[in-house]
Amino acid sequence: MNRREFIGALGSAGAWAIPARAQQREPAPKRVGILSHFGCPMPPGFALPSRLAELSGWIGARTVVFECVSAVGRLDQPPALARELVSRRPDVLTATPISFVNALKRETTTIPIVMLLTPEPVRTGLVTNLARPEGNITGVAWFGFDILSKRIEFLKETVPNLRRLAIISSVYGDLEADDIIEENLNIAASKLGFAWHRFRAVAANDYDEIFGRLAAEHFDAAYIAWDGFTNLYILRIIDLALRYLIPAVGEASGWARIGLLFNYGQDFYGGMRRGAEYVDKILRGAKPSELPVEQATTLELGINLKTAKVLGLTVPPSLIARADEVIE
Repeated sequence: MNRREFIGALGSAGAWAIPARAQQREPAPKRVGILSHFGCPMPPGFALPSRLAELSGWIGARTVVFECVSAVGRLDQPPALARELVSRRPDVLTATPISFVNALKRETTTIPIVMLLTPEPVRTGLVTNLARPEGNITGVAWFGFDILSKRIEFLKETVPNLRRLAIISSVYGDLEADDIIEENLNIAASKLGFAWHRFRAVAANDYDEIFGRLAAEHFDAAYIAWDGFTNLYILRIIDLALRYLIPAVGEASGWARIGLLFNYGQDFYGGMRRGAEYVDKILRGAKPSELPVEQATTLELGINLKTAKVLGLTVPPSLIARADEVIE
């Protein structure tokens, strides 16, 4: 081959190479389905997408897309919500409340499901056991309802005359867990010497009526259970507790920071970040059945001394010394 032919051959090869490179496409982004009780789009700084963004390789919409179905105003429709999200065929599904995870489980046995801080996954039948979840569900488990008694103990240390306790939740809570909750309430009531009555809100205005009743019927304190609806209206609940001078303890970490007397629970933000790491592993090829469910190992006690002062209560120094966060 002479010099001119050799150069021509190079030119011909280059002409073929350019279209070949042009035809190469980036792989389609992975799709993460979120059944959200916070609403859609997700709040800024929401732990799941922010943690995924920190993990190597997930660069915004180029590599991961979020399919979000909002449960706001539809908390009574888990099956329909799950059907809508599964129909979008994401690569992995996520949800928090037991009723949402259960609805997703009924809707698909093939798409992986990551629980995000879901309580009692074994007793409610979501997984076989924590070490070997089997099926298509794994993730991060919230502390079980067995710590309910401990929350009330903290409350009783500050309200020693506790005799009547109101349990405040909503009708949109996890009905599958009701028997477990009542079992633990009865154990705590027998141990600590109080009677309890449950109040369930259907609409936001119901909380006004509930707290009015607590004051009129001389309830000594309230226990605020976490569910999607309660979480939406927690500021209203805290305002009512202060207005009617009702000492209250709550299940979610951070509620004392915004005005509740006590909170004792798992770090919600940290737990959501751990859930994002499960999503990451599954998107990279891991099977949910091979990923043990993580049980939380730490709990946070928060005390709001400003609220205690408004309520005319003195929090024992021994309890303050045990707190992880004290608001003064």
